[in-house]
Amino acid sequence: MLNPIILFLAIIFDRIIGELPEKIHPTVWIGKLITFLENTFKSTNCKNKYRDFLFGILTTTITISIVGIVAIFVEKFILSLPFPLNYLIYAFLLSTIIGYKSLFDFCKKPIEYIKNGDIDKAREAVQHIVSRDASKLDEEHILSAAVESLSENITDSIIGALFYAVIFGLPGAFVYRAINTLDAMIGYKNEKYLWYGKLAARLDDIVNFIPSRIAGILLIIIAPFYKGSVKKAIYGFLKEANRVPSPNSGYTMATLANALNITLEKIGYYKLGSGKIDVEKFLNAFKAVDYVVILFLIIYTLIW
Repeated sequence: MLNPIILFLAIIFDRIIGELPEKIHPTVWIGKLITFLENTFKSTNCKNKYRDFLFGILTTTITISIVGIVAIFVEKFILSLPFPLNYLIYAFLLSTIIGYKSLFDFCKKPIEYIKNGDIDKAREAVQHIVSRDASKLDEEHILSAAVESLSENITDSIIGALFYAVIFGLPGAFVYRAINTLDAMIGYKNEKYLWYGKLAARLDDIVNFIPSRIAGILLIIIAPFYKGSVKKAIYGFLKEANRVPSPNSGYTMATLANALNITLEKIGYYKLGSGKIDVEKFLNAFKAVDYVVILFLIIYTLIW
């Protein structure tokens, strides 16, 4: 199992450095590999669903295989280096697939514009982090969309990567990120990707099954630290998580919404929690993410 020092260093590197330039960002490279394979094994836009499914399997499995094999060799090389150089390089590489700082940066932007009274800029900012049409959202639904994205991505951006790094090291974390990226690029239920991205979408559901529930449980445990209610958090986890179409994201979204007594709503799709969301509760949601990460690291250190 991975030394906890490496996890702590990875989090520190991510919070200080943030995202690397696109030219040297591993996730961008993974995305380019997926694009190359997608152009090689082209979708028929559901004209031939069997071919789409087969080509989607090829794109998905080749991507995961290449990323995993490269990560295995990179890890072996790093571990052959002397201490503490090996720990520092290992932690830095791990930090490149953790989206902690970038998640905060993107999700906090709408509140900055709202504080300045610029609702149009706030809508524009939230449009970068959600797929729904944000052009007519009111202030409360803008804040809701930002917190929805924040809470959903506790798993995708942070806990999931740490979880698989703990179990499978650098290769596990990079394969996890490859699956996330595949889902983000081809895991859609539209004409082009309905069959082509089916395997990628299912794999993303599978790899996030445990991390999403761990993140939800951690949100319950540390609820008082971000001014949340443990009792209501438990209710959200047990009773409202299944209101979201995703089999995983509801466990963090519903838990956080109920803990903070706020409403997270995607109009026409789902409504989680109850209560008005304001600036204070909005900022408490970010504190919740910090405490989840800290608690995860503490628990793992004690187990290790």
